[in-house]
Amino acid sequence: MKENRMLPIGTKTFRIFVDEAEDGVIRGRVSGGTLPEETLFRSLSRLILLLEEQMDTGGAPKASPIKCTETPTFELDILFRQNYSWQGRLRWTKGGKEAAFRSVLELLIQMETVLAQ
Repeated sequence: MKENRMLPIGTKTFRIFVDEAEDGVIRGRVSGGTLPEETLFRSLSRLILLLEEQMDTGGAPKASPIKCTETPTFELDILFRQNYSWQGRLRWTKGGKEAAFRSVLELLIQMETVLAQ
């Protein structure tokens, strides 16, 4: 993980679409940041690894060829990456709520709690 690197605005903002959430397995799609198009994920751990890789290797935000009119389940703003963890904000569009998180573990717990409701 590269630390203390300045990134353009928007490179750490992701839209997460949850397509399936059953028996602790969460599958869906993610877009935004430096992802060139919507990317599938099969678990929350795979989502975290995918986003971490994008933030390490990605440059400026790329225009997505697919214009999605669907409302995302979550909007994720990663404000800081420090000590191999993330700090930021998670917004869920149903209910229009927002919560801050101080670690990747806290982010995962918040996402699972929202999806269980």
